[in-house]
Amino acid sequence: MPPGAARRGKVERVTKQVLVPVADAASDDASDALWRLSVKKDAQRKSQELNALRLNYHLGQADRHRRTLSRLVQFHEGQVEKLTKGEA
Repeated sequence: MPPGAARRGKVERVTKQVLVPVADAASDDASDALWRLSVKKDAQRKSQELNALRLNYHLGQADRHRRTLSRLVQFHEGQVEKLTKGEA
């Protein structure tokens, strides 16, 4: 074994013991950041979908009310017409 080889081997082992966990932590931080970003994007997508559903519901509801109220107005106008013809 060349002189200093054992010492170099020990230095490399210690270096790996110190640096590998730091590299793993950096990798975990990057994974965590990607995960958080994907969760945020998913929440935004779901929010947009819900807003679209609410919009469609309210547009449909307004249309249903418009039809119902139109028929109701026509009914009452018909009643007024019948009553006014009956008086004349």
